[in-house]
Amino acid sequence: MTKSPPKNSLPIAIIGGLICSLGLLAAVYFGSGKLTRFDSPLAAYTAATIFAAFAFAYRYLMWIQRPATWRYFVASWKLFVEPKKLVRNILKLVGLLINNIVLQKFIGKRSTTRWLAHMGMAWGCLIAFAITFPLSWGWIQFGVAPDGYNYQVEFMSIPQFAFDPNSVVGWLLFNGLNISAFLVLGGIGLAMHRRVFQHGAHAVQSIENDLIPLVLLFAVSITGLMITASYKLMGGAHFSFISLLHAFTVIILLLWMPFGKLFHVIQRPAQLGVAYYKEAGIEGPKAVCIRSGDEYQSKLHHDDLVEVMKEVGVDFGDHQNLSPAEKRKLIAINQLAAMEDRSFVG
Repeated sequence: MTKSPPKNSLPIAIIGGLICSLGLLAAVYFGSGKLTRFDSPLAAYTAATIFAAFAFAYRYLMWIQRPATWRYFVASWKLFVEPKKLVRNILKLVGLLINNIVLQKFIGKRSTTRWLAHMGMAWGCLIAFAITFPLSWGWIQFGVAPDGYNYQVEFMSIPQFAFDPNSVVGWLLFNGLNISAFLVLGGIGLAMHRRVFQHGAHAVQSIENDLIPLVLLFAVSITGLMITASYKLMGGAHFSFISLLHAFTVIILLLWMPFGKLFHVIQRPAQLGVAYYKEAGIEGPKAVCIRSGDEYQSKLHHDDLVEVMKEVGVDFGDHQNLSPAEKRKLIAINQLAAMEDRSFVG
């Protein structure tokens, strides 16, 4: 049986958040050579990521300690590290990562348009984060190669590789953020088209969960492209203001993410464990209805559901041991009994 989640969830979440933010602060300090390679104009981005690290860890730990989530989490890990199935589980994890994280095929099953929108926004953001964070933390610098012409990428002062600034590699490196911005904007365009013209989306969308994320991503992408337009097309006009505006939008996005819909980026990897839980339920014994004697779901899921409901103060007794079909029958039988003034059938 899986243990109940910790009772002191709030202190654990706060302590975990502090550890993550202080750990990131230490990583920035030492990774930038005790700030000798730190770019001070990027300090606002760094501060935002440190606060966001606390918020992400806090929200994640509060989420993972919920009774149902905790039970899934612990059970999934136990099933994953089972010695007899460990190799198979690792191979399965690789497939899950490719299908659910890299390719996100589960979204493609709903709609090709939704898949394209999600892929554009997801990979655009990931590329932007992969470029922006190491730069703002002082981990990566672009120096001059020994030949005096090419650029050299340095990671924590360790030379990595040199490249010609006029080559394809140079163009991709210097325009990586612009590429990510166009990917995000393309995804936003498809997402907004769906939300404006598809009536099904109207019925379930909300400002907080559906429109604000798109507005924030749009603001970050547009202001980022405006920086490029300023120094390439406008001779640097309004560069300072645009840079501050872009920094403001990025900071708002980072601080909002842990408490908005985009938090699912952090939740998704943990949810991969549910696949192992479902597989164990399919292969294991089944729960048997006490009324009909029919098998109706996995015993693993049934027993865990009963325990979780008790943890949150809900207990339906033997009614929880009835199959859905028998529950529906009892509703109809007792409705008829009430109409005919007969006793309740349990």
